[in-house]
Amino acid sequence: MASFLDDLKDDVSAALTGTLRSATYWQNAITGYDDYNQPVFSWTANACEGIRGSYDPATAGLAGIPRDHASIELLASSLAVEPDETGIIEIEGRFWQIFHVDVDPATAWWTCECAVTTDPSP
Repeated sequence: MASFLDDLKDDVSAALTGTLRSATYWQNAITGYDDYNQPVFSWTANACEGIRGSYDPATAGLAGIPRDHASIELLASSLAVEPDETGIIEIEGRFWQIFHVDVDPATAWWTCECAVTTDPSP
């Protein structure tokens, strides 16, 4: 049985797909195993859409968020994987290391607290 949250996620996705900034979520994923059966990690690029914003000083101060961190919101339906704190987001020509991820109750948006970092691609 579908809930109103499912409908909300579908509505948000339909309304915003193609209207946000192009982004890439870089996931550090296991891509194989070495001769000792230890996992080998590689960065894989996952296209998505999102927006980058900043925290207002009061919110950042109360939550202990550093002033140079950004809030990056990703449209969940545009991303094939679930973002986590090991990932990096590329948006508007910059790379951002994820420090914290939240999702709304309808799972329409991933909200990521991020700090500037370097290009993870090989």
